[in-house]
Amino acid sequence: MDAKDLLMNSLVIEGHRDVYEQIYRKSIGEESPIRDGVAPRLIRDGINMTVYAICGDSYSHSQNTGRYLETALEQIDQFLEEAPRSEGMIQMVKTRGDLPEKVEPGSVKFLLHFEGCMPLRGSIENLRNFYRLGLRSIQPVWNFRNELGDGVWENRTGGGLTNFGVQVIKEANRLGMVVDLSHMNREGFFQTLDVATAPLLVSHANACGMLKNPRNLDDEQIKAIAKQGGLVGILALPERVKAGEVDIEDMLKHMDYMIKLVGIEHLALGMDFVKYDGPRTLKDRHHPLHKDPLIKGFEEIEDLPNMIDGLQRHGYKDDEIKKILGGNYLRVLKTILPEQSVI
Repeated sequence: MDAKDLLMNSLVIEGHRDVYEQIYRKSIGEESPIRDGVAPRLIRDGINMTVYAICGDSYSHSQNTGRYLETALEQIDQFLEEAPRSEGMIQMVKTRGDLPEKVEPGSVKFLLHFEGCMPLRGSIENLRNFYRLGLRSIQPVWNFRNELGDGVWENRTGGGLTNFGVQVIKEANRLGMVVDLSHMNREGFFQTLDVATAPLLVSHANACGMLKNPRNLDDEQIKAIAKQGGLVGILALPERVKAGEVDIEDMLKHMDYMIKLVGIEHLALGMDFVKYDGPRTLKDRHHPLHKDPLIKGFEEIEDLPNMIDGLQRHGYKDDEIKKILGGNYLRVLKTILPEQSVI
């Protein structure tokens, strides 16, 4: 099947999308940035569901204010205000029954996610209250240390999960929330595997076997996620793919590597595209991670047909590509999310 046709006839789940485009559009005066900007573009380009990082631990998540709890509440409020005005275009995933089973033209589902748990401010009660507001996915940490544990840039202490981190993992499992180990340091990664009672995800990371990088996973980590029934989503940031100039073929090599290592059932789309994020905070804009942040031929979701075409050239069959596009994510989410909201 032609790559564009395969895309539009497949269930497509994007494993990681940041809130920054929403923040930027709001900052320039758009009243409904999700309804009028983010969601229509996702629908146009074939996305049926996205895991939406509504807040988290980065400088930009709090707009460089440190108001993580308040900012999380404000961003969720924006979402909850816009969804009812979208005439069914914006839908929230809270339970298994909310998951997309087929392509649904004209709508896109959002699973709300924290990219780091600074908004909890060390309170398990805050986790439960965010759950009541619709949060269904958490990364315990971002790149640095928080109340739950250490991120990948805390590489001198050897610290992993804190006692509060263990408490959050256990409560998230009880509630039926996704636990995402992206950005977590190696010690915390394996400690979480020991604590968790549900499959774990790494929503956006690549393979150290192709590029050694703190944000990528080594073979032992990839195998551990697969053994536990989870999956890894590919990461479309060039500095996590290859040193120097990066094109889509370089990213496809990471996908080939992980598929050969653990099988196609454990690979999904993560992405973490930044093309439409708008200007971030001063700290983020000058961080070396944000130099030349686009992959040639795979800059945003409108380039998904290029990835599909590449997978076809690499010998993958259409039914295998459909697993990567969304089938694998759907399978795993069905084992994690509750049949009905627990509280």
